[in-house]
Amino acid sequence: DDDFGCNFSTLQSVVTFTAEAGTTYYFYVTGFGSNSGTFELSVDCVSGPDNNECADATSISCGNVVSGSTESASTASVSFCGTTLTTAGAVWYEFLGTGQEVTITTCNAGTNFDTKLGVFSGSCGSLSCVGGDDDDSCPFSNLRSRVTFQSEPGEIYYFIVTGFGTNTGNYEL
Repeated sequence: DDDFGCNFSTLQSVVTFTAEAGTTYYFYVTGFGSNSGTFELSVDCVSGPDNNECADATSISCGNVVSGSTESASTASVSFCGTTLTTAGAVWYEFLGTGQEVTITTCNAGTNFDTKLGVFSGSCGSLSCVGGDDDDSCPFSNLRSRVTFQSEPGEIYYFIVTGFGTNTGNYEL
């Protein structure tokens, strides 16, 4: 009800969900209160990103800048890590520790939504929180995130990029 991301009016609605193959879905359209009128209904089917799950994390190295979107990603099932990371679509990256201090950030011009970041060590089935962030003092917006941590040589770290609440969008990591 009243989706602020709609192009024509904030009084329009959007529903996003993960559809199960072979299941029939029914859509009910109604007006607010006693309002009625004509409407146009559209259905978009979008596959999630390739790195939608921890096990499918995309490899990233120091100095890399990657861009992507969380818009069609599913939510993650992870524990609290400096912030709650389970309410919006999420994507994953993996990083091989170098023994250096590492900063991951969405404080870049290519990010257009309220982000959250989490950094984990261990394995996808048994993640340990290294650090997380929701909102940092970034040049483009205070609603973007940054995590700095000391990496251990040879240790694999998993980064999750997600949004505050149900926010999704484009990011530059």
